[in-house]
Amino acid sequence: MSKLKRYLLVLTALLAILVLLGVQVYWLLYSYKIEEALFSKSVRVALNQSIATLSKNEGMCQSMQSCFSCDSSFKASQHKTPNVLQNLDRQIRDELSRYDIDLAYELAIFKGKDTLKLNNLDQIAGSACYRLSLDKVLQSSDTEIGVIFPSRYNFFLHRMGLMFLGSVLLILMITFIFSLVISYYLKEVTLSKSIKEMVNNLAHEFRTPLSSISLAAKMIHQTEEASINGKIKKYADTILEENRRLQRQSDHILQLAALEQNNLFYQFREVELTEIVEEAIKSVWFLVEQKGGHISKSYDSGVYPIYGDHNELVHVFMNLLVNACKYSPQKLEINLSIQKSQKGTMVTIADKGIGIAVGEKKKIFEKYYRISSGNQHNTNGFWIGLYYVKEVLKAHRASITVESEPGKGSLFSVFFPNDLKKDGTKD
Repeated sequence: MSKLKRYLLVLTALLAILVLLGVQVYWLLYSYKIEEALFSKSVRVALNQSIATLSKNEGMCQSMQSCFSCDSSFKASQHKTPNVLQNLDRQIRDELSRYDIDLAYELAIFKGKDTLKLNNLDQIAGSACYRLSLDKVLQSSDTEIGVIFPSRYNFFLHRMGLMFLGSVLLILMITFIFSLVISYYLKEVTLSKSIKEMVNNLAHEFRTPLSSISLAAKMIHQTEEASINGKIKKYADTILEENRRLQRQSDHILQLAALEQNNLFYQFREVELTEIVEEAIKSVWFLVEQKGGHISKSYDSGVYPIYGDHNELVHVFMNLLVNACKYSPQKLEINLSIQKSQKGTMVTIADKGIGIAVGEKKKIFEKYYRISSGNQHNTNGFWIGLYYVKEVLKAHRASITVESEPGKGSLFSVFFPNDLKKDGTKD
């Protein structure tokens, strides 16, 4: 995965988490507002019911008129009729209890600009006060009763109960898990980068001894003893071939590292497709001979010019031919053909190997994936061949498809369109 895609993935996940947290906070606030609205409505209904009940009691009405007829709270305290305010407080409390509001409150009487205080109410300013006119009781429109709940916020939270607690825990859990995942992800990215650098360095370190081995084998091959002794010549040929095989594997690792970092540069020029295919066949011929197989070719020489990177395309067809050898446990037969049409040039490589199951066709071009037989993997390699093939062909704006059935072999088709420019793009 490229660095840009990783950043986009992290940003998308972060955005999703923030949206989820935002929705959770929104529903918390929304639930709180609903509880507050229900509470306010219940209190106002309870006050209305209290006033309606008191207005039917003539004695209580006369007592309250006598109590609240003064202009100040000081004078009112001198003229309080016994139990008037206590009865009023009791009536309101009974009505509130019918709506499951068992909450301490402060009671006050407002007469114009004057305030008659009750229940040790010291401050009214800044507090939410539920007020209702006492005109039905006192036959006066300038007197109101007020109820204040100092701990109503705690009451709302208590009413919300498990929903509030669960939401808070969910928010904290999501935040913690996301932070933990990001932390592990960054560690894995750092570790993966270190491993890639190590493998890349190892591949480069292999180049020097491989070059030395190749040079030594060529010198042995050219000696007089090799020309006389067939065994020495054969051993030298084997060393050279296996050295080339190691070199190819080393190149695969370097190519994969370059693909991962988007540092694989192509040198597009006009090349002859048959020359590329012949070079790929020559590179795998030793492997074909070891299996006692043969490659059938169906094409003409020198009539298939395309624009592409010669070396990378050689590696593409080498990978396809090597896979055909690996997955042909019985008699190895490979049919390779090149066909030209008005739209482009098609190269097909067919084998009679174990074939590919339907569910695995889309997976074979993924990195580090290989076809398995049951639970046992029967082939060696780095499992990056077809992934590399797909990426190189994509850079050439070419395409690859596969047709296969288990037990009947596979047919890989590579198509190069005619409208390729020198940089590998289409007209």
